[in-house]
Amino acid sequence: MGAARTDAATHDGVTLREEDYRAIRRCAETYRESLFVRLCGEAGLRPAEISRVTPASFSQRTTRNARHHLLALSDGDGGDRTAYVPVDVRSAVDRYVNEHGVGDDEPVFDLTPRRVQMIVSEVSDRAAEATGDARLGDVSSRDLRRYYGRRLLHGEGVDPRVVMAVGGWDHLDGLLPDTESVDAGAILGALEGTSLADGPGGLGGCDVERAVDQAGSGVLVTDPDGRIEYANDGFAALTGRTLDDLVGRDAAVTYASEDDARARAHEDEDGDSWVRLGRADGGEVRAFRSATTVVDDRGAPVGTVAVFARPDGSAAGASEEATTERPNGRLADAIASLRSVNEVLPSAADRGEAERRVCERLAANDAYRFAIVTGASGDRHVEPRTWAGVDDDAARALVSATAGLDDPPGQTAIATDQVVVRTDVPDDGNGRLDGLRDTVASVAFVPLTYGETTHGLLVLGSEGSDTFGSDEREVLAGLGWQVGQAVTDIERKKLLLADSVLELEFRVRDEDAFLIDASRRFDATFELEGLVPGEGQSLLYFVTMTGASPDEALTYAADVADVENARLIRDYGEGYLLEFSIGGEEPATTLIELGGHVNEFVIEGGVQRIEAEFTAKTDVRAVLSGLESSYRTAELLSKQEVERSVQTADGFRRSLEDDLTDKQQSVLTAAYHAAYFEWPRGSTAEELADSIGVSSPTLHNHLRKAQQKLLTAFFDEAER
Repeated sequence: MGAARTDAATHDGVTLREEDYRAIRRCAETYRESLFVRLCGEAGLRPAEISRVTPASFSQRTTRNARHHLLALSDGDGGDRTAYVPVDVRSAVDRYVNEHGVGDDEPVFDLTPRRVQMIVSEVSDRAAEATGDARLGDVSSRDLRRYYGRRLLHGEGVDPRVVMAVGGWDHLDGLLPDTESVDAGAILGALEGTSLADGPGGLGGCDVERAVDQAGSGVLVTDPDGRIEYANDGFAALTGRTLDDLVGRDAAVTYASEDDARARAHEDEDGDSWVRLGRADGGEVRAFRSATTVVDDRGAPVGTVAVFARPDGSAAGASEEATTERPNGRLADAIASLRSVNEVLPSAADRGEAERRVCERLAANDAYRFAIVTGASGDRHVEPRTWAGVDDDAARALVSATAGLDDPPGQTAIATDQVVVRTDVPDDGNGRLDGLRDTVASVAFVPLTYGETTHGLLVLGSEGSDTFGSDEREVLAGLGWQVGQAVTDIERKKLLLADSVLELEFRVRDEDAFLIDASRRFDATFELEGLVPGEGQSLLYFVTMTGASPDEALTYAADVADVENARLIRDYGEGYLLEFSIGGEEPATTLIELGGHVNEFVIEGGVQRIEAEFTAKTDVRAVLSGLESSYRTAELLSKQEVERSVQTADGFRRSLEDDLTDKQQSVLTAAYHAAYFEWPRGSTAEELADSIGVSSPTLHNHLRKAQQKLLTAFFDEAER
């Protein structure tokens, strides 16, 4: 990301802890002081760079999983680089720019580098006095930059080359002094999974944001103070403004001057109104505004979602005919529901609570009459798990009646991974749905999907027959993904902390799975040695194969699209250790996405027996249904609850897992199963790095840290 200055992340300064940094931030008395501290400590800027920042220096890049904010910097001596700016820091700068009327090419802070240093020192002195920690009085901008670098290296596990690039260092405490440079794509890829990357702008997951971005109408999300948190491309096109010009500003500035006072009032109101928006070229555009306020659990407002459409119903249409219809109110309600759901998902203690909260939030929205979450099944036997806005009998009757149709909408939604809408409520023959048939005109079936696995269905009822348009379906699809991911995360966390687990054993015969098909083709037996998350959504399978030659299996794997890489690691004479990187679906992948941990599997003669651990309170029927949705031949062979002893090796392993980052654990596990620690080695560092999808320096960095934590845990335990 540009040339690095001769500046190492090493000097005898103050080493800051996270609580130290927070204390310094709290002692900033002005908004500008806070920005100086944050630009040094959270974006790695030098005082000289801060003094040269202009609004035009910022840019934005979007990758598959995140939105990135970049800042082009110059040291004044021909040394240019690009810094990576966290979204909340970018928003804070935008707010300062807009409040002070800074022009695009004007310095944001009209101060000398020396003055910036002095202000940082003044804040540090106040922090030392407030905390009684004299060390903080010696903190400089350089110490804040070192804090930034250590956070990326040790807290986020970022490739050291990337840290050097975004921080403008040429080496890090002597680490990798002659390393090769990295390009912008590698930097964004390394940072998109960290806390620095911009997630959804308050909307939810990146897939959700993408759905809103694609909406034909203009969408504006504001905070309780009326400042713009998010605007989609539709709103930018409607007003002729750039997204950079919108985010962080008071929403009132987007209205035409004569409507300004009215616009400020409308920002705090729900409902519909005609407004005139001011365009960047000085013109005006008439639009129909539908707004919905988002509230938290206590009913306090946390923001407003407003959707704007031209009179013809588009974001950029030419018609100015008056209308009393509400062409975009449902989209505003849908996006508000999405934000509301995002407020409650992170704090849910278990899957049931998460699903219950989702239903309650959605049913409380004017857009939806009721919300039901059901299981996902490969057949028509599905049951509602939780619901809101409808009574028990009606919820069960609706799920049963729609599942019994000739073309069940729920099954179609699961099979296609798309939102399916039915424009009536079926008759169950017992009169239990008569009330809904009188009030509900449309029902949407939303798959709750994570990866290749569907956790269930979200069923929503609406009173309008022309509801659930394409934009709303896009938003609901993103919501389904968001809930599916939350369910998976909850189950994984519970499994990690559980004192007892449920062991489930399944049998699968489906030939669509690569390893099962390869076993049948070559009369081979595959036995699992280890599973490791690979690059993207892939999994690394380390398996021992007997009964066939490795050449047969590897040649066949090269022709299978889902197999991204395959290699021979060890020849044991009577068997072979193979590694397969599989990006497509396998039974093991499905069970992991359902929240399980795969212990072992054996595949012989085209039949797989696979054992996985789940939390003791797991709904076994839901797991089987989830597996059946991908593999119709799946059978449950056995289940048993097993107690975990805290004093066993398993307890030691779980305590170590708490210390290891996900990447460190993946690298250590992959190295072990790939015979990297054996002599002679079964895999080189380059082969291992390629399998995991990281660079060799990154591999060594994670491996060294993981080994240190492993040895520390072992010897600390031995000394007790």
